[in-house]
Amino acid sequence: MSTDGAVLGGGAGWGARRVTRGQARGGARGGFSLIELLVVIFIISILLGIMLPALPRARDAARKVRCGANLRSIGQSVEMYKDRYREVFPVARYMPPPWISMDLEKPPFNVAMSEFLEVEDLAYRCPGDKVVWEQPWTPNEGTFWVSEGDTRERISAMSYTYVVALGGNRYENTFYYEFLKQGPSTTPVAYDFDGGTFETTTGARLPVNFFHDKRNVLFVDGHVGRYGS
Repeated sequence: MSTDGAVLGGGAGWGARRVTRGQARGGARGGFSLIELLVVIFIISILLGIMLPALPRARDAARKVRCGANLRSIGQSVEMYKDRYREVFPVARYMPPPWISMDLEKPPFNVAMSEFLEVEDLAYRCPGDKVVWEQPWTPNEGTFWVSEGDTRERISAMSYTYVVALGGNRYENTFYYEFLKQGPSTTPVAYDFDGGTFETTTGARLPVNFFHDKRNVLFVDGHVGRYGS
């Protein structure tokens, strides 16, 4: 009996030692050596070196896509305007206050289109625009489209330039069609107000970076692309 007990006891002890060794071996497999960690860090650094330069381009492309979608929404609103007014384009100045614009007797484009698109609708804002949309201005006695006595501060609320040569005309009667012989797919309606230094009615001259790497243009036929595309 004592011998059997010794054997059993020895067996139990040996089994316990085996478990301990297995645990030790398992612990070694679950960790990383210094060389393995350095290899992982090296691989991650290579991947970051490849990916980081591409991130700004990806963000730029995303802004351009969203900007193009906004312009297409504006184009749809222009079509609704034309359906209501016998195919005539809206009469408007090319930029709202506080940006200097010609034809001051005409309303800004976003005001002229207010029946079909809210004046400060986000469709008028290019996501790459950090300057133009948010420029503040206050109505004065010459701001004929604002109710008298309403001096609340406003913002420009438009990132895009309207092509005023279309205003008040059917397409067939425009300079682009009659003299330049252009078609609807090559005639612009609106495009990004970017890539230059622009002056406000207060005399401030503000630099405006390009909203994205290639300027978006809304054409008469409703598509958005580039000049010459």
